[in-house]
Amino acid sequence: MIKIIVDSTCDLSDAFIKKHNIDVVPLQVIINNKPYKDKLELSIETLYEHIKKGDDIKTSLPIYEDIQPIFEKYAKENQPFIFYAFSKSLSGTYNFANLLIKDLQETYDTKMYAVDTKNGGLASAMMLENIISYLDNDPSFEATIKYSEKLADQMHHVIMLEDLTQLRKGGRISAIKSMISHALSIKPVLQIHDGSIKSYKNAIGSKRALNELSVYVNKYAKDKSTKIGILYSANENLLNIMLSKLESSGYKNIVVGRIASVMTAHIGLDAVSICFL
Repeated sequence: MIKIIVDSTCDLSDAFIKKHNIDVVPLQVIINNKPYKDKLELSIETLYEHIKKGDDIKTSLPIYEDIQPIFEKYAKENQPFIFYAFSKSLSGTYNFANLLIKDLQETYDTKMYAVDTKNGGLASAMMLENIISYLDNDPSFEATIKYSEKLADQMHHVIMLEDLTQLRKGGRISAIKSMISHALSIKPVLQIHDGSIKSYKNAIGSKRALNELSVYVNKYAKDKSTKIGILYSANENLLNIMLSKLESSGYKNIVVGRIASVMTAHIGLDAVSICFL
């Protein structure tokens, strides 16, 4: 059996993690130069408060002591493992994991591999749920990697933002563009494409931006039984509007989650995102 390891941006439930014996490696959220281990030392509610106060918030890859011993443990035991990492375009975690694996491969013959999920949060969790089901058929190591990377390429993920402050702080948009968007009440709709956050559309006002998300789902998820993930941060009103739109369009297989700490540090509060395979 292949051992599954994920980083903390993958929003699997605690029950699912325990049932399938999945190891979780925490990334770091750095607030005012103080590092916190994601989900272990920092709750999402506490992060919201820091964002509201305008504190300096960054994210960083896992520390060596939280990831290397896990990899080496399974390498020593000759236990094949696959590590599923947050998008390499948004974090150095994937590249760091690859370096550790290459170093271990000089000593051990164990099969080891890192997969770039090209996503995070509920999108990565939905991928892992499919992968765990796939493993029930006892596929080869190589087939599991191929299937995993296929899922990463098939994931759709679009995001509506109320506020561009965190994107501006992270250097992803200019201060001028942020101010203009605020003044004109322009709400950006972003897309995670090939692991990177890209501009998809702009809408005037939240309702039109949420409608753009709904239009996107109807365009690409034509099967109404498709599992749709809705994520939100801080604003349940936006979540409820989005839920109503999808349900009125005939989608019934909907799961709801909170946008993870690391992703919230990137995109800020009052965001809604949609993901589906």
